[in-house]
Amino acid sequence: MAEIVFYFDCASAFSYIGFEFMEKYRQLWNVQVDYRPFYLDKVMAQAKNSFSPNKLPYLFTDLRRTASITKIPFKGMPPKYPYDPTAALRTLQYLKTRHPENDNLLMRQAMRRLWRMEYFECKAPESVDDVKRALEGLVAHETIDMAQTVPDTVASVVQNTSVLQEMRAFGAPTILVYKSGSVKPQMFFGSDRFEHIAIHLGEQFMPMKQLFANSKI
Repeated sequence: MAEIVFYFDCASAFSYIGFEFMEKYRQLWNVQVDYRPFYLDKVMAQAKNSFSPNKLPYLFTDLRRTASITKIPFKGMPPKYPYDPTAALRTLQYLKTRHPENDNLLMRQAMRRLWRMEYFECKAPESVDDVKRALEGLVAHETIDMAQTVPDTVASVVQNTSVLQEMRAFGAPTILVYKSGSVKPQMFFGSDRFEHIAIHLGEQFMPMKQLFANSKI
């Protein structure tokens, strides 16, 4: 079975869109997906990658177009953007390592909740209290508090970031694809590279409107 490693940052709108696509293709292709949080700002800083003021408005327009076609909930960016995603990233990493059952179902549910708060309610989940509100009824407050200080959780997010820096990555999402039996991955960048990934794996690709209209996935 092929394996995909999906590196994301909560403070990345394209990670959010890419996650929704990845979840569709995870089922369509029957592949294992490993979601790994990392610090996008540190990767971009090392890569000397910065957004042009002329490019940012277009990116948001592009996001709205994609959301309109796919019906992914998206109203816009939170007033404070970018923001510090540390509390959210640590919480997700903690859920990933402490609750791995059902293919990290709890982590994936939490990811979706946090992004809904950010891009549908337009409230950045920056503080621990923000994360608690986003995950109310899903994750205990005590668990979120614990996630901020557990050494292996804190270190894992830093390690994920270091791995991408060593690979000379430059943005989010960064997607590593391992063919079945392969130990060397191919790297893909962005939320719009799934056709490339499908061809690389010899799997089915579907246009976004058709993909999100498919009730079986």
